Amino acid sequence: MKTSVIAILSAFTAAGSALAADPFPYDPGMSGDVYTASTLRGSIGLRYWYSQGSTENKGDLARIDNENVTGHTVEFLARLEDTSTGFFTKGYVGLGKNTDGSQSQRGFKSTSWNTSNLGYLTLDGGWEFRRFSNNSARINALVGYQYLSDIHSASFNTVDVKITSKFHAFRVGVAADGQFNDRFAWAVEAAAVPWAYNQVKDSATKLESEYTYGFEADATLNVALTSNWDIGIGGRYWWLHSEYELDQSQTYQRYGLLIESKYKF
Repeated sequence: MKTSVIAILSAFTAAGSALAADPFPYDPGMSGDVYTASTLRGSIGLRYWYSQGSTENKGDLARIDNENVTGHTVEFLARLEDTSTGFFTKGYVGLGKNTDGSQSQRGFKSTSWNTSNLGYLTLDGGWEFRRFSNNSARINALVGYQYLSDIHSASFNTVDVKITSKFHAFRVGVAADGQFNDRFAWAVEAAAVPWAYNQVKDSATKLESEYTYGFEADATLNVALTSNWDIGIGGRYWWLHSEYELDQSQTYQRYGLLIESKYKF
């Protein structure tokens, strides 16, 4: 009996050892596969943009100007790149409010400003084509799309006047970024807008641009708080000019301070 118990226990032990072993052990020689580290890198983050804007409209149909328009915007930003090929995609979406400003119409200034919406979306793709400064900096080319909706609303005594500008823009440009050292980094970007569509409307008039062109740029200085977390400060400038039928035109500007926090992975 004792011999039978010992035999049964030995059988269970052997079976357990067999089950614990990997039934499909990895053998590089069997398939030729090689495990390598991922070449994908990226970042996600939040950004605040304090900005000042203006629009200057010329022509008999839409002679309404907006000046000193103060905007507060929160952005979500993301970037993903493949370090083995140099290709990347990036973008940001911003939502905010215009909280102050002034409007003038045929020489008459508004009596008060009404809080209005400001929103935009930018999506770019591109590739790295050169490194310099001992590989601590690089230059990228990019192409992309931008949507911008900016509403300016003011009151002339008891009459409210709201003007909405909506842009669909094609962007092409260059960007550069690099490191001063392990803690401090920089990034700059300049993009031309060779073509865009702009629609401007108020309660009585709607104008659609024959063509729009412009220029956009931003720059940031970042500080690494940890190996994965950066904070930064910088600036941004947008300039867009639209031409319409009947000698109508609009010049749009917005510029201001950027503050960002992002996580790198």
